[in-house]
Amino acid sequence: MSEYHKIETLYERDEKTHRLKPELTLKNPVYGCLKTWHWTEKIDGTNMRCIWYPAFGMDSIETVRTKETLTFGGKTDNAQIPSDLVKWLYENVTADKMRAVFPETPVVIYAEGYGAGIQKGGGDYSPVKKIIVFDVFVIDPVNSRLGGWWLNWENTCDVATTLGLDVVPYLGEMTLKEATEKVRAGFKSKAAVVTSKDAEGMVGRPLEALFDKKGHRLIVKLKTKDF
Repeated sequence: MSEYHKIETLYERDEKTHRLKPELTLKNPVYGCLKTWHWTEKIDGTNMRCIWYPAFGMDSIETVRTKETLTFGGKTDNAQIPSDLVKWLYENVTADKMRAVFPETPVVIYAEGYGAGIQKGGGDYSPVKKIIVFDVFVIDPVNSRLGGWWLNWENTCDVATTLGLDVVPYLGEMTLKEATEKVRAGFKSKAAVVTSKDAEGMVGRPLEALFDKKGHRLIVKLKTKDF
């Protein structure tokens, strides 16, 4: 249940070429209802989850947790995680740290695993494998089966900083047109240690988490290679 949802490409693709349609048609018309979006750098890595459950929370109305748990996962529950990244996680994302920040609240920290050996050019980001946070979901502490809520960007950054973790670079508040022009022109990664590395793209979200009529979260991506 904690697997991260799909981030949709902002624009529709041509079914034959799989390239963005030349007229740049919004994939979801609701996207156009927001005047501006808040944009962060998209990192080329592998999706990771840090899942924390403190003791004595409610898993359901009938079930009480009596033991705290901290687990690490990839994009899916069956995803394989590189052993050196697992080692880094156990050394840097500890139960003591999580307990200090979330003593009574279960949470999932979503991050990108990146660094040398993860994706082509991963070493341009970091010589070692580690994670960089991009989202935080707080699980309902009274009844975890009922869901929870997404933290806004300011609070996400606070959580990452308190835990001693990196957070994806914030690129600013922009309209969809401004963001599209920035990605089309290309720009250098702010997350990379190699300053000449081109950014993979951008991820945009509202100031606070919003959803369309089907319950889909409004969060989009623009990839440099699509242009």
